[in-house]
Amino acid sequence: MSFTDRLLQEHQGLWQAMQQHRFVLDIEQDQLDSAVFNRYLVFEGNFVATAIAIFALGISKAPDIRQQRWLITVLNALVDTQIAWFEEVYTRRAIDPASVPADVPGVKRFDAGMLHTAQQGSYAEIITIMFGAEWMYYHWCARVVQQHQRDADIRRWVELHAEEAFYQQASWLKAELDACALTLSESEQQRLSSLYADVLRWEIDFHSAAYGD
Repeated sequence: MSFTDRLLQEHQGLWQAMQQHRFVLDIEQDQLDSAVFNRYLVFEGNFVATAIAIFALGISKAPDIRQQRWLITVLNALVDTQIAWFEEVYTRRAIDPASVPADVPGVKRFDAGMLHTAQQGSYAEIITIMFGAEWMYYHWCARVVQQHQRDADIRRWVELHAEEAFYQQASWLKAELDACALTLSESEQQRLSSLYADVLRWEIDFHSAAYGD
């Protein structure tokens, strides 16, 4: 069993809690309230800036040019594509990001936890947190995209995370984490396992925050 498959097995309860989260099921059943999605978009749009910092730190801590090349590609996509998409969708949906509180506990926990890990942690820890987020996101979106969403922006958001390009990015993180784990002791692997569980908890809280929970 690969290290990442072991993580998924060890934390199946948290994995299922996120895969069956209210936010996910509301999209799957085409009943997500627009106000909830708008609030989520602001939270997620703000996190893009954090993700840029995380991947930049990943580049600085990467062991060689192979990893740096891949991470630079991801970083460029965040800067050139994702930020532009959020700007467009805010305008289209008449969302004023400044009107959404920035100090929501679940959002702060996710953002601060991810950034602190990237700042203080190792390359393997950075790969762990991004694998935790992206592998989880691909799987629920790949399921949900099979259903219909009337809201074109919700539909496009799901499609973006179910497309082949996103799958390849998540798969690269999975393979890279497996490669990192081969060089680590059992205790170091256990620390990554605990971190992976934290990421899933942070994700659950982050998505709950869109409802005001």
